[in-house]
Amino acid sequence: MKVYDYQWSTSFGLDAETAAGELVRDGIDTVLVRNQIDPLPTSGVDQDEYLASGAAISVATDRAWSDALRAAGLRVYQTTALFFDPELLQSFPDARPVDANSDPHLGFDWYLGVCPTHDGYLAAKIDRLQRVTAQLEPDGLFLSFTRFPGFWENWVPSYTFTNSDRFCFCPRCRARFSEELRIELPPGDAAAQARIILREHGAIWTAWRARWIVAVIERIAAAVRAARPRLVIMLNTLPFPASDFAGLDARREIAAQDLGMLRGAVDRFELMTYLQILNRPDSWLETVVADARRALPDRPLYCTLQAAPLYTDGIHAGRGRAEEITAEELDQSARAALAAGADGLVFYHWTDFLVDEAAGGRKRAVLRGLSGG
Repeated sequence: MKVYDYQWSTSFGLDAETAAGELVRDGIDTVLVRNQIDPLPTSGVDQDEYLASGAAISVATDRAWSDALRAAGLRVYQTTALFFDPELLQSFPDARPVDANSDPHLGFDWYLGVCPTHDGYLAAKIDRLQRVTAQLEPDGLFLSFTRFPGFWENWVPSYTFTNSDRFCFCPRCRARFSEELRIELPPGDAAAQARIILREHGAIWTAWRARWIVAVIERIAAAVRAARPRLVIMLNTLPFPASDFAGLDARREIAAQDLGMLRGAVDRFELMTYLQILNRPDSWLETVVADARRALPDRPLYCTLQAAPLYTDGIHAGRGRAEEITAEELDQSARAALAAGADGLVFYHWTDFLVDEAAGGRKRAVLRGLSGG
């Protein structure tokens, strides 16, 4: 269960021990949490609004919350938004990505990506993660936003990819690609060199970026396991099988997440199968899991399901997303994911279950039914 806020305390009046016990009753075995050492930025679900209400939080520190969860028998994974941190990006302005049109990435809605090849930015993140590991002693580290930029939430079946989706062609990325692979690029701006790279060296470019993501994860794992050698590394991955988008392998070619390459660096994989956001049916899960399983025959795969609808209005309107997720639909999706071969489920996020229950809904009953509770 993703528990990225403290609304269980501020809005529902639970103390840490009671909240942990309720998660156990819901059939949860692992909790993905946030911390203030490497705080998660505000995303599509604003985590700051409830704090602004001034309601007191019943747990004093991130460590106290983690300790309460572990005392209840739950595993605790600390979460990092690796290449999404607008505040830290201000300290490294040259870590702003550049697309294949030579335009700097301006972000979309709440999302602002970071170029994965910036050494200073990555070193700052790793320093934070070492402190997270040493001070909070988690069971695992959940790496989210560990990819080249892309607002994947928009990649519904009708989505058409353009050069504005392809990253990163900043001077650093182009120079490293050229030097490391001994590929001479003719003089020209980012757009001109991007055209040559994509036209003449596309497969090599994709593989180079994918290897870079693997190297980043290996570097993080080595740093954090100095303090906790048995720390589990779990990766947040895009769900799209290679057969989506008319054969464009968006997970590899756009985000540079190559599951086969990542197999040796990651212990557990989350597939972000947010069906309502992506406007996909339950039947899609079978293709998603089968595609990932071919690359990861011996790694646990988890499908993530959302408890409440998102991105239905404003700039996100008009993409055919459902306005509601019923308890029955959630239960059907969960069982479809398990029938497709997922080793487990991740749910986003616990507050939505609590809100639903307060309104008389049955989504927490779905959780308990899945776990036999």
